[in-house]
Amino acid sequence: MAFGFVLAITAALCSATAAILQSIGARRVAATAHLDPRLLWRLLRSGPYAAGLALDGASSGLTYTALRTVPLFVVQAVGAANLSLVALVAMLVLHVRLAVRDWVAIGGVVTGLLLLLTSAGTGPPAEATAWAGWCLLAAVLALLVGAYLGSSRMRGPALPGLLAGLSFGSAAVGARLLGRADSPSTILSSPASYAVVLAGLSGLLLYATGLQRGSVTVVSASAIVGQTLLPSVVGWLVLGDHVRPDAQPVAVLGFVLAVSGAIALARHAQPHSDPTGAAGDHRRGYRTAGRSR
Repeated sequence: MAFGFVLAITAALCSATAAILQSIGARRVAATAHLDPRLLWRLLRSGPYAAGLALDGASSGLTYTALRTVPLFVVQAVGAANLSLVALVAMLVLHVRLAVRDWVAIGGVVTGLLLLLTSAGTGPPAEATAWAGWCLLAAVLALLVGAYLGSSRMRGPALPGLLAGLSFGSAAVGARLLGRADSPSTILSSPASYAVVLAGLSGLLLYATGLQRGSVTVVSASAIVGQTLLPSVVGWLVLGDHVRPDAQPVAVLGFVLAVSGAIALARHAQPHSDPTGAAGDHRRGYRTAGRSR
């Protein structure tokens, strides 16, 4: 458990750094009025976004390894808590002064993670039924199609952020489903593997779309809600994630503290400077386009 927890924290650190780099890169690329898969190709030509994507890849690998032994609700809560790491980096490197409420939120995150560490059970996921992977793949496809058809109505960053969080959460569920896979052939033949890939790509596209349409604070907070709550419930109900005997209240309190503290710290994912002025130009361009439709 301790090793898996360390992997999850390392993955969160990679993800936190990636969030800042991707936010900078997304704001240097012209905004799109609709959900456009070509946006990812344009973003890849942005140095900061490409670097952030590489860190996201490392974070995904570490998360997948952690999910083989650590319950979903723990790994997702740790992932959400990466914003506390962002706040501390901002204080140490960028000399940003943290308010009292920031320190309270960081304390809540740390306390929550410690409670989760002491209360969570360990081990691989329960043996899921054969249709679980197919259901997950169908859910990811439905989410992507719904997001594409409704993209013209996504005027702000909250909905794309929430859908991105649900996509990333679906990828985590798929990774947990694959926790018992012991050979490459088993992984390649499982529909959960394709759900993980599709959910990851759609999550990146939706997150980048949200970053272009408003504050990264709103996008991050919405994504945290999407990627923690529903996957954690699925882990408990379907995959056999559990806590130690008589430790359920401790686990629930730890989860609430970690996630609520992360949401309170979401504003620290905002880059603290934009010397090119591109962000403002792109946001103004999108608002102008929105009024003309």
